[in-house]
Amino acid sequence: MPDLEQDLRATEEDIAADSMRLAALEHEKAGLDGDDPRLTELSAEGVRLARQILPKTVAERDIVDELADSELPGN
Repeated sequence: MPDLEQDLRATEEDIAADSMRLAALEHEKAGLDGDDPRLTELSAEGVRLARQILPKTVAERDIVDELADSELPGN
């Protein structure tokens, strides 16, 4: 079980880091004019990060489920 808990912590940290970067991108974009050419690049990076976050949250849920199952009597 310690390996699963370590995996959970690492996944949580990874999700948090991606989420903070996504929030920073959105904050940066909000300060730009609508015709700023950097918007395209920043928006693309935001999409990339968002796509990375979803499978990580699914993996996190799977780890949590596995940890919960391992704590059930008889396991």
